[in-house]
Amino acid sequence: MRLFHLVSIVSFAAILTSLAPASAEEQYLEFLQGLRDKNYHDTALQYLDQIDIDQTTPKEIRELIPFERAMTLMMFSRTQKLPKDQEATLNQALAQLKLFTQQSPNHPKAGTANTEQGKIILEKAEVEVRKAKATSEVKKKKEAQAAARKLVAQARAIFQKAYNLHEKTWKSFPATFIDKQKEPEKYKARANAEIQFMSAQLDLAQCTYAEAQTYDPGSADFNRLLKKASEEYAKIHERYRSQVGGLYARMWQGKCFEEQGELGRALGIYNELLGHPGQSQPIKQLKDNILQFRLICLNDDKKKDYELVINEAEEWLKANRSRNRTSIGQGITWELARAQEALANTEGKKKNEQERILRQALKNARFVNAFRGKYRDVSRLLISRITAKLQGNSGGDPNDFETAYGLGQDRVKQTKTLKDKLAAAKSAKDKKNAQIELNQFMEETARILKIALKLADNKTDPKELDHARFLLCYTYYNLRRSYESAILGEFIANFHHKDSEQIALDAAYLALAGYLQAYNDSPKEQRYVDNQHMESICNLITTKWPDSDRANDARIQLGNIYSQTDRPAEAAKWYSQVPPAAPQYVDAQIRAGQAYWNSYLTTMSRRSDDKPADINQWAKLAEKHLRTGISATLKSLPKTAATPENLTAAKASLAQIALNKGNYQEAVDILSKGPHSVLKAIHVAKGKKRPAKGVQSSEFANLVYQLQLRAFIGLQQIELARKAMKQLEESASGSGGESITEMYRQLGEKITEEIERLKATGDTKRIDDVRKSLETFLTDIFKRKDQTYGSLVWIGETYFGMGQGASENPAIARKYFDKAAAAFEEIQKRQDASGDFIPGNFQVGITLRLVNCKRQQGEFEEALELITPVLKEKDKSPEVQFEAASILQDWAGSGQGDSHKKYLDAINGITLSDGVLVRGWGYLARLLQNSIAATGRDDLKKMYYDSKFNSIESRRKYGIAINSQDELNRAKYETNVFGQISVDLSDEVWERFNQLYRQIQTDLGEDPQNLERRKTAAQTIAANGANQLKTESPSNTQQKVAQQSAATPQAEAGSNTILFLVVILLGIGGAAAFYFFGLKPGKKARPSYQLASNVTMPSQIPEPPPTLKPNRSAKTKSSKPQAVEDKAQSPTESEKAKSKKRPEKEESGKEKRKLTPEQIAARKAKLAQMSPEEIAARKAAIAKKKAAQAKQQKQSRPRPESESKDV
Repeated sequence: MRLFHLVSIVSFAAILTSLAPASAEEQYLEFLQGLRDKNYHDTALQYLDQIDIDQTTPKEIRELIPFERAMTLMMFSRTQKLPKDQEATLNQALAQLKLFTQQSPNHPKAGTANTEQGKIILEKAEVEVRKAKATSEVKKKKEAQAAARKLVAQARAIFQKAYNLHEKTWKSFPATFIDKQKEPEKYKARANAEIQFMSAQLDLAQCTYAEAQTYDPGSADFNRLLKKASEEYAKIHERYRSQVGGLYARMWQGKCFEEQGELGRALGIYNELLGHPGQSQPIKQLKDNILQFRLICLNDDKKKDYELVINEAEEWLKANRSRNRTSIGQGITWELARAQEALANTEGKKKNEQERILRQALKNARFVNAFRGKYRDVSRLLISRITAKLQGNSGGDPNDFETAYGLGQDRVKQTKTLKDKLAAAKSAKDKKNAQIELNQFMEETARILKIALKLADNKTDPKELDHARFLLCYTYYNLRRSYESAILGEFIANFHHKDSEQIALDAAYLALAGYLQAYNDSPKEQRYVDNQHMESICNLITTKWPDSDRANDARIQLGNIYSQTDRPAEAAKWYSQVPPAAPQYVDAQIRAGQAYWNSYLTTMSRRSDDKPADINQWAKLAEKHLRTGISATLKSLPKTAATPENLTAAKASLAQIALNKGNYQEAVDILSKGPHSVLKAIHVAKGKKRPAKGVQSSEFANLVYQLQLRAFIGLQQIELARKAMKQLEESASGSGGESITEMYRQLGEKITEEIERLKATGDTKRIDDVRKSLETFLTDIFKRKDQTYGSLVWIGETYFGMGQGASENPAIARKYFDKAAAAFEEIQKRQDASGDFIPGNFQVGITLRLVNCKRQQGEFEEALELITPVLKEKDKSPEVQFEAASILQDWAGSGQGDSHKKYLDAINGITLSDGVLVRGWGYLARLLQNSIAATGRDDLKKMYYDSKFNSIESRRKYGIAINSQDELNRAKYETNVFGQISVDLSDEVWERFNQLYRQIQTDLGEDPQNLERRKTAAQTIAANGANQLKTESPSNTQQKVAQQSAATPQAEAGSNTILFLVVILLGIGGAAAFYFFGLKPGKKARPSYQLASNVTMPSQIPEPPPTLKPNRSAKTKSSKPQAVEDKAQSPTESEKAKSKKRPEKEESGKEKRKLTPEQIAARKAKLAQMSPEEIAARKAAIAKKKAAQAKQQKQSRPRPESESKDV
């Protein structure tokens, strides 16, 4: 586009001057034009200043000085690198043109000056296009492109006005022949009018071409406008084909074809014009421009006709030595250098021949690099590449920054080829070899780039220095040297050159990626450090570049970090800060809504009475953000398009909010109405298996059908509710009766949770409404004869949940437990009658539920009688023993005679008839504790905590009943021991035991103190290192790493650089709010970024591949936890001493030394005080030691004869 403007001024000016007679101005203007042709614009400006103050300068020249100064400034702007400098220069040019028209309104060039204002405005539009191409920020790119289009429109208005004026002037002359000899003045006037009119038409076509440049190449608008411009040029050529202006339009018609990728048509036009017989100076200048365009086409990857480019370019340069320094001469020399480099690198070239061609390319690139302008930066890179190539051929490391930088940059580009090779590898051996090759290549790349940084001096271009650092940062990231990548990225972000703003922003985001990669690679207890650094870098990005797309990505990423660390309220605040103009806004609104709703549900489900003051505001904000996100998504989404999963999840959460407020019809509408109905999105054809994940999975579909069922129950639409129950059962039936039973159990729990939330808010009216609607529905369906196993389970579970939710009113609770028992008894009755009414192995589960109801009803003897045969059959089942101990504990607290003695039975166990054992809380707690230690199963923890709590609580109540200080002190001791040995207790669990501990102290008449909470290793380290994190800022460490010498030992490389999208699960929550954060992200609205660094970097921060771990034995399909079986112990038997486990040994024979949390903290604090060099050296030593151990182990292990030792 810039070349277009150059041709517009130089060549077409030549057209005008060639038709005008010589004047006294020529001696001044010819010299001035000569300076401009050779790009001596600063000298030309000085010359204009000189003749301006010279009293001997003719008046007609003095009048033209502002005009010529404007033309010189416009041409000078094209040689400037920074857009802001170009804008300033072009504004000066506009000011000079306005000054000219004010001082000389009647000058013959006053009209031309107005037209030239339009051309300067087009130059400003090109500056905006450059801004758009230079940024990776979508928002800034769109803004720059829009600003460019606005400037093009301003220029078009000026040119249209000139067109109208010149058309009118030209048409005022008669269409008949004018004899030049008889009427010379009239002939000259009409010729000038025609030239002005033709020029106006070219200027308008130029606007169309310029507008095309304001869109992304290859886009529909880009191609549409280029096609339109080519048609406009074609019309001009048809009208003026015999004139230079017509040929000029024909050339630009070819350029339009070239930029649309139609190289054949473009070359056809260029060849046609180069064969024009004209030999005038304007024609020669036009042919020079055409030749440059032709060389560009021949150098294209589709043509690769490098030898022809070299021949034609060298021929022109030889024939036009005086013009080599002009813009056209530089352009042709640049195409020559490009062709020579490409030809030298073609396969099959001999080394001597390759070096000869490369040295010629180097010479030409250095010639072009000597001039300011569009070729300086690209020629510098070419020089670096060629120099590195030549030095590489001769052996040895680069000895200057430019060479090392160019070589490093070239190697970074080659990394993609090796990554593609790794991705294409099929066998494990090929993958391993490709990975080794890639790692070795990247290690060498890092070494070269470190050499470049070491060779940098005060003369080094600071922008190139920042870029070299970025490339090293990127290479470290790919090598999984995460901390080195992150620290160097932060250094660039904080200490970059003022002209490297985009590189700094990309480096900051890469630092975030580095810390996240380190987070994923770190042990769980050490991740808090990486989490802190991620928060810090996110805050840096959002503070320093608040309006950038990267800042919005950082806001979302910080929201993900807070979500991952169970801080959904903070996550929601960051999601909600993404501005409406950002492309991530809609997604962020949905995320914010889901996070606020999850915060509300999670907090309301806690037993603690200490709730945040703004908890109700969270529910309101959740609704607000969800509605905004849903509305915006639906507005931009065609009705026939596939429904995005996050939209389905968001609407499900909004339906849950409506249910929570009692707006049942609204909930039904949200789920069922289109466009993009939730019910349609989750539907699968009959007989088709539901997928394991996604909105069509049984898990999510169950949630939606449960919401629909609750809404219909609230509306008392019985038939629709029954239909919803059927849909729910069909959805849950994929895994058999087990899934149906578990689903109804969960539904009952959700109803209990809903009532508890309403109780927490004090909304008694809503509680009464919920209970009434449920009771009415359950009573109706229980009376029906066509009850299924599932519907009866649902009735029993729901009544049971309602009973638990009415604990504040024993009479109401008893009524609900009676009805629950009736439902479970009906199931048992039908099972006894048919023998197959209860599916699968759920006889025990139904019996336990009935036992539970009897216990809640206070019918303890009957409950024990019911559970006795189950205990006999399932003696070691923790669920069965848990329920049996619960019967004894509740019986003890019933106040029936000396029932308090049963507290000890609940703790120690009791022998029933036929030797059946109730093992008690003490045994069950030990059993579960050992199971957790042996298997690592987190799903057993809740039962373990409940068992331990019930054991201590039973002892406390027994001590009160018999007024025994010893028993209370023992309960206090047991609680204290539990607190000392328990690590990583959740806040809720710790608070529960803390309240128990304080209550025991109160019972003893003591001043209650809090239970001492054992710190985790991470918390200990955090406490010890908190001061250091405050006193030593990240930038201090960054500077140390950035100044590392090339001799710094390299850290051990990672084994894989395949990038995966981060999938962060939020944790607990209700319905779709929980599900939303577990969704695997699909196609994102945000675009991929084109970095200023010219390397490929994902717009989303990647996660490393998961570490391979030995497979554990598959878990049982039952959703109920299974404990490790232990030998039965009678209450009368004394406990046997437990044999200690032998310490684990490494394969080398040495015992593993397990560090205490305090020792870990001390080591971490010591590491924090070490310099980056010391840390790197330590890592290298550890890696070397591990490698030696691995080698020794590999050699010492027995091998089958067929196995190679090289494998």
